[in-house]
Amino acid sequence: MQLIKPSQISGEIMTLIEEADEKIIIVSPYIKISKWHKLLQRFETIKKRNIEVEIFVREGEKESIAEVVQIGFEPILIPNLHSKLYLNEKQGIVSSMNLHYSSDAKSLDIAYKTENQKEYDDLIAYYSRYIKKRIGQSFHTESTQFDWRNHMNDALTKAFGKKTYINEYEGNFVINTSNKYEVFIANGRTNDLKVAGILSSREFDFTVRNIGLFQSSKMEIEIVKGKQGCYDMVWGTMSGIKSWNVNDLHPGEALEIVDAIVKFISGIEQLKQMAC
Repeated sequence: MQLIKPSQISGEIMTLIEEADEKIIIVSPYIKISKWHKLLQRFETIKKRNIEVEIFVREGEKESIAEVVQIGFEPILIPNLHSKLYLNEKQGIVSSMNLHYSSDAKSLDIAYKTENQKEYDDLIAYYSRYIKKRIGQSFHTESTQFDWRNHMNDALTKAFGKKTYINEYEGNFVINTSNKYEVFIANGRTNDLKVAGILSSREFDFTVRNIGLFQSSKMEIEIVKGKQGCYDMVWGTMSGIKSWNVNDLHPGEALEIVDAIVKFISGIEQLKQMAC
């Protein structure tokens, strides 16, 4: 293996991320990168390139978990994690450095990167036996899966500046802000996420006239006039998802679904306020 000088470790990690063609594996107990703009740009690039990303963090480290969620990935939680390992499909780096902005700026760390296939295979074997195996053969077991319900609650609370409430009713979710929204997945030729909210007559008229103000790239919006005593409704639909039920979201799209729900409800709430 080749020794990496302390001042070059973060650069080598970013290069490893940039040069990934298929997959990136990050094993770091502690992560804090919200102000590490060069690294954040690399993550944005790999998301656009649809590179598979696995990020393992130490179970119970709420700040690190939140950092991973903030950049759009699902953290995989490992009890008592202390290893630091960075891999793409061609090369690996083992280091004492956490993926932490202050570590790059202040800490004295050591790192080695692989120089041949055998060294790379040794790191993959370690990852498979001691990291991946800690959560079984699936990356998302019940005990380690990121709790997207709490994340959705936190995101809605932040969006509205007050606590929201999420209740389960007959397999669906009812989200209470100042208004109620029902969330479910309709199963037909495709699985479609549905979010439904009630509109008053004034809100309906205003929304029909100003639907162009609503910004949501992930959900199609439909305004439906109530008939025979039924309420006027606004519907949001996110089509063709993998998940079958809101109680069991597919791990790879949980964050995307939560983001779509939060943006839809936030957008409709803004229109409701403007209609008053």
